[in-house]
Amino acid sequence: MNKSSDKTFTTRIIVLIILLHSDILVAQDTHYWTNQYGTKSVLMGGAVVGGIKNNTSLFYNPGALGFIDTSSLSINANAYSSTNITLKNALGQQKDFKSANIAAVPLLVGGMFRSGKENKWKIAYGIVTNVDFHFNANARVDQEHQIVDESESPGKEDFIAQAGINSRLKEITAGVGVARKISENWSVGISGFVIVRNQEFFRYQYARMYLNDNTGTLVATSFARNLKFYNVRFAPKIGIAYEKNNLSAGLTVSTPALNLFGKGSIGIDIIGNNIDTDTGRINFLGNDSQEKLKTKYKSPFSVSAGVNYDLQKSSLGISLQYFGGIGVYDVMRAAPSAFVRPASLNQDLTSDQYLRLKSGARSVFNVAVGYEYRFSETLSMLASFRTDMSYFDQDVKESIGIKSEITTWNIFHFNTGVIISRGRSQLSIGLLTSFGSDKNRSQEGNLDNPSEENYLQGSTTIVGANYFSAGILLGYTLSFKKF
Repeated sequence: MNKSSDKTFTTRIIVLIILLHSDILVAQDTHYWTNQYGTKSVLMGGAVVGGIKNNTSLFYNPGALGFIDTSSLSINANAYSSTNITLKNALGQQKDFKSANIAAVPLLVGGMFRSGKENKWKIAYGIVTNVDFHFNANARVDQEHQIVDESESPGKEDFIAQAGINSRLKEITAGVGVARKISENWSVGISGFVIVRNQEFFRYQYARMYLNDNTGTLVATSFARNLKFYNVRFAPKIGIAYEKNNLSAGLTVSTPALNLFGKGSIGIDIIGNNIDTDTGRINFLGNDSQEKLKTKYKSPFSVSAGVNYDLQKSSLGISLQYFGGIGVYDVMRAAPSAFVRPASLNQDLTSDQYLRLKSGARSVFNVAVGYEYRFSETLSMLASFRTDMSYFDQDVKESIGIKSEITTWNIFHFNTGVIISRGRSQLSIGLLTSFGSDKNRSQEGNLDNPSEENYLQGSTTIVGANYFSAGILLGYTLSFKKF
């Protein structure tokens, strides 16, 4: 291969890798508010930053813990949900990516006790599942297309392609918080959280065509990438709460998370058979897989505020939260190693350039409104609405590296349910619904017009995406005697 054709081949390989690493960005993998914690807090949509008198204040506002005068233990607080995601025309010709998943998400297990002189310190502990996402979809096309020049392959070529994505993401947060009243109306607190994030991701796209020549030459390309990692980080939160008469208010500040440790593996496999170049058709391979790579994952700075107002038979809560942005960074990155084979094609294309998991986030602002009406001392009905804006960052998508996020859409949550109280126990039953869509989604890999210029991997088009989730909440809270 001469220098001119070598340069052309290298450029096309780089374009291919950039194109296919621009993975479609499910819900929760670019959202902060998809899951809420605790039974009543879930039905209030998280509009409890101003104050809620149970151990979920550990997560919403540790400052409010100082006002709680009963210990409590949350048991069996689960949400059972069915989630459906559709990425329309993912491969073109009405070939959609569809994923449906039914799961049980434990929303909170935790409790609270007192300590210190005169038992002034309130200590809460808890563990929540703040992210639990699974997306599994595939699609296939089998068509005839005019792809190759008539002089080489007269007529349309038989073209077969298949693509799929399987992503499993889970994040569990365990925390401890302490608080105390500093006056009759004010309380301050601080909490610390250890966050464990696990993800497995696999995406592939295979494309095949037969030339209409004397031997029926098979032209084939494939692109597969996979990764698996875990990461542990620590995030502190400080909160202050105010309470007087029927009004309560709160303010919290969370610092960016401190990365502790983590390991992961990442691999890419690119194959081209009988690929057209300036000097004829060639075969090539790009492959590497590396394990035990260090990982880091970032959580943003955030600030939240809320007000809760208690009327005689009802209460209203409003909460706001701002999350700061995070610049594009590598969650993990492979060490330099040979990537393209045969190496004579180009020795400058090394693994560290492409075997890297990218992430980042734009700043977002969310709002929640919750309402409770008490029919009696034993029965209450609650309803709420909250936004859940996506932090998807276009700069991540345009960078070189694997992008495992799938969602680009904003989500809107509507919850309603009842709480039945009997003595020291509370039973919560609710209906949870969520909606989201993206009508102007940039989608790679559309195979309506395959071309050898991008190695049969498809073009970029504008498509739509829909998200819907419905579930039920079953929760139980047991309160002990007053402190």
